[in-house]
Amino acid sequence: MFGKTTSGAILAKFAVATGAIVVMSAGANAAGWQSSQPPAPPQQGTPRQPDTMGMSGREEDFIKDVAQATQIEIESSKLAATKASNPEVKAFAEKLVKEHTEASAELMALVHSKNAMWSADDPGMKAKKQKHESLQKLTGAEFDKEYLEDMINDHEAAMVLFGKQSQSGKDAAIKAFADKTLPTLRDHLKMARDLRAKITK
Repeated sequence: MFGKTTSGAILAKFAVATGAIVVMSAGANAAGWQSSQPPAPPQQGTPRQPDTMGMSGREEDFIKDVAQATQIEIESSKLAATKASNPEVKAFAEKLVKEHTEASAELMALVHSKNAMWSADDPGMKAKKQKHESLQKLTGAEFDKEYLEDMINDHEAAMVLFGKQSQSGKDAAIKAFADKTLPTLRDHLKMARDLRAKITK
């Protein structure tokens, strides 16, 4: 959960997902994802502006975290789509890339409209990248297992965040995004868990 730089650099780089996390429904269409070419998340943020849209800092942080997680999940899934040894894991990775990428246009529109930009040295983004760096060093069944573990952990965390926004979010646009994204997150999480159980028998 999800989840899936200047604005120009965003467009050049983010064509990942994502994400999720980020983030995504029982099918991309059911979730309301609409774009096929996502913009990349911003790496050079603009200074924080006063909240003129009635959005709390927590909701702004939610959008930023989801956009960052989506980017990392797409990058990891692109890697898995070429590196995974199990065909089903590879197909799952391709599905995540497609659905997170389709969702990112709406997500990045929220990033910009809610002024949830971040700088290149953002500690949250660095931590998310480091969490997935070990995938680069793995191969074969070990890679497949670690990739699925990462996707399970990411989507479990996303489910909690999206669930809170869906139930108690005060910003209408963010709440609507959370509502329609949750089904895809559940779908991705179930698929990842089922695959893990299958390949570790």
